[in-house]
Amino acid sequence: MKTRSFFALPVIAVASAVLLCACGPSIPKVTVISKQSVNSPTQTTTTTTTTVATTTDLGNSSSSVQPAGSSTAAKPTVVTDAGSSATGTAIASLAASLVGTPYTTNGNGPDSFDNPGFVVYCYKQNGFTVPRRATAMTTYGKEIYPDEIQPGDILLFCNEIGGDADFAGIYIGNNRFISCNNPERPTQEQRLDDSYWGPRFLTARRFVQE
Repeated sequence: MKTRSFFALPVIAVASAVLLCACGPSIPKVTVISKQSVNSPTQTTTTTTTTVATTTDLGNSSSSVQPAGSSTAAKPTVVTDAGSSATGTAIASLAASLVGTPYTTNGNGPDSFDNPGFVVYCYKQNGFTVPRRATAMTTYGKEIYPDEIQPGDILLFCNEIGGDADFAGIYIGNNRFISCNNPERPTQEQRLDDSYWGPRFLTARRFVQE
């Protein structure tokens, strides 16, 4: 007579549960690269904030902040050097972690932003208040020369060359910044030196003094 095991199904169920626990959802991370000096190799460091997890795994850098509708793709890397401040780096790391978040008019975050709302949110989460209009941002903080821009500094642009500031982004190092543009181009990484933004750059402002 053939016998049936009544233990097979429970064992399979337990094994499946263990596998799910072991392979559960990975925690996204943001990577911060620190350039210590010209003579030393680039060194990967970790920076911890209340909103951003960090990692030394450059191949899997993303953010622990996942607002509704945000992309699960790898997030941009923040690149610092010896002159970077801890708070500025934290602001830049938060900005990088929010890449993929949708655009909405008057969006203040964290689930959606408009252009100035994104900048205001990243600063507010780190204890700073900045104006909500790009034109007002140009008159506050400290003006920074282009060759002295550090992660966390606010970059201001004018879409109509020769006009007043109407667009803002947060610098993350290596001529890159994060901004929230419009419904078709939500929160994303862009380059300060590209053919569009380069001629439209007006000024950089620093609101963090350490």
